[in-house]
Amino acid sequence: MTSGHEHSAGQTPNPPPLLDVRDLAVSFPSEEGRVAAVRGLNYTVATGEVLGIVGESGSGKSVSSMAVMGLLPDHARVTGSIRLNGRELLGMGDRELSRLRGSAVSMVFQDPLSALTPVYRVGEQVAEALRAHGKATKGDAAARAVELLDLVGIPD
Repeated sequence: MTSGHEHSAGQTPNPPPLLDVRDLAVSFPSEEGRVAAVRGLNYTVATGEVLGIVGESGSGKSVSSMAVMGLLPDHARVTGSIRLNGRELLGMGDRELSRLRGSAVSMVFQDPLSALTPVYRVGEQVAEALRAHGKATKGDAAARAVELLDLVGIPD
């Protein structure tokens, strides 16, 4: 039996997906017992791909994304598998997750108070995040922000 990540002699190994979410389930306590917010979510994002998550209000978009980022409250129960570059994120400590946020994985929240602000250009805000999570100069961060925005089809 072989997986998509194994290789035969002489072949270049396939890298793991950038993000691989398998059988993700999230539930929260309530007076009537636990309530499922997400059940059996699966998706894979390869390097260079862009993922947009759409759905009706209350369908679990934010909860599943917050689970990937490791930002759910302690009372949330998260099961399944969330792998970033082949590395399991579920069960990872807050300190380790904090090092990954912004440098390896980021999220633009839909909450208007924590999302991008219309007062500043998008590129400036992305560059600010890059500088906060790395040692880039202002110029290097600005150039990288433009590259990243071009990559996902968003003009600065």
